[in-house]
Amino acid sequence: METISASDLERFAYCPLSWWLSTKSDVTSPILEEGEREHKALSAELSDIVEEESRARNWERVVLWFALTATALAMIGVVFRPLENSSEWSKILGLLSIPWVISAVFMLYRSALAREERKRAQYEQVIVIFAIIAMVITLNSVTVLGVDPEIAMIYEVAALIWLIGASIALYVSLIASQAASEIRRKKEIEGEIKYIGRRESRLLKSERYGLSGRPDYILSIEGELVPVDVKTGRKPKGPLFSHILRVAAYCLLLSEDEGAKVTHGILKYDNVEHEIEFDDEMKRLLLSKLDEMRGLLRTKEVHRNHNRVGKCRSCSRRSICPERLV
Repeated sequence: METISASDLERFAYCPLSWWLSTKSDVTSPILEEGEREHKALSAELSDIVEEESRARNWERVVLWFALTATALAMIGVVFRPLENSSEWSKILGLLSIPWVISAVFMLYRSALAREERKRAQYEQVIVIFAIIAMVITLNSVTVLGVDPEIAMIYEVAALIWLIGASIALYVSLIASQAASEIRRKKEIEGEIKYIGRRESRLLKSERYGLSGRPDYILSIEGELVPVDVKTGRKPKGPLFSHILRVAAYCLLLSEDEGAKVTHGILKYDNVEHEIEFDDEMKRLLLSKLDEMRGLLRTKEVHRNHNRVGKCRSCSRRSICPERLV
């Protein structure tokens, strides 16, 4: 079975003759070139989101280990510290606990704002908060213990150094997270980015249906994979049939590739987003169009299927089309 790409399917749905001509010659236009540049820019921005969020997660893990280590050091210090002036030490150690209280508030704030892709980090943040609570309790409980001061001081100083390290890691994590969030707001992207459709990205392919393609990107939203197709250039009043069919093709490819049920895809025109439902009826329509294309590949008898001047005018292959209306 000959494999048909999702982009060829879209061209066919737009106009069979336009699709046929695209298989015979490479035609470019300023609109197509601009669209390619915009898609490259989109891929770069999506990559920035993934990299910055990965960086933020890595630094959050650093915070975790700093917090746990500082807690352990402080607890050891408590074991070895005698108390000559409990009132003074209570004040000093109370001040040392302040950064941990601030850290706890920060982690709670980050957890409240976290998107789905940050759930793993949230579990780590919970551990950090417990470590913070332990640190506060430990540092203040020194007022009721009495042991060797010199050894204890070494551990307490080490714990303070680790506190500073944790604060720096928190700052770096926040900067990386803010950078990713800014791009997300600009592009209005929700959910975890699981795939970016660059030239070097893995091609999704279905041997069963003879279909292939690379979505612009794939999101994980509430545990479900959702393919996204972004259209540049003019923004129509509603989703075009050819664009809908391409999103449906990505849904089918994704369900085949991942073996999971895909219920819908997303079609984006600039800042306007359309949810394209992928059900049995849409699947039947998609497969019928693929069969129709294969039939034309066998007969090689392909003609324009519309009388719309505007559609011909917008076609990038109109200059070589023998049946053009304009």
